[in-house]
Amino acid sequence: MAGRQPAESKDSTSLVDRVERIRFLGREFLTWLWFESETHDGKVQAGDLGEVSVEFQKRLSLDSAGNVPEVNLVRAEDPTATEESRVALKMGKKVGETRIVLHAADHDFQLALAGETLQIKGVKLPTALATEDGDKLAERLDLLDEVEGLVDTIYARFVRMRMNEQTWAPVRRELRAWVERGGDRD
Repeated sequence: MAGRQPAESKDSTSLVDRVERIRFLGREFLTWLWFESETHDGKVQAGDLGEVSVEFQKRLSLDSAGNVPEVNLVRAEDPTATEESRVALKMGKKVGETRIVLHAADHDFQLALAGETLQIKGVKLPTALATEDGDKLAERLDLLDEVEGLVDTIYARFVRMRMNEQTWAPVRRELRAWVERGGDRD
């Protein structure tokens, strides 16, 4: 049967197709994270982990979709406060990548998030308190797990909301109004 694909190849193709169909969610998530933090005094809910403060810092890329994507790369102490980022938002661009600080419980984590993959990059962990080398490594691994868990929890909250039209519709209206105002902090 020369024309028939093996099951593995067919499953792989369908997985690739599914990933491609939802690739936009990461960029929507980062844009929503900006909106959510800006309209809720810099805080987002992280489920059982409570409130987490989110601060966008130093770098923000806003990307357009389509055949010829355009990117605005904003470098500023608070890139979300710049006119360029707000105009790009009004033009329909979404956050493609950013640097953020998550202030959670007793820890501050600095990291970059890529929208299409939600890859966590360039993590700066809090200073380790352990004194033994093995303990330092274990503590650093625990902190990496913690920051990954924070991002996963916030993203899961977004996806649950985004996939339910009853919960997403009012948020979508608020987000659109916020974008139309140019991302005003009011």
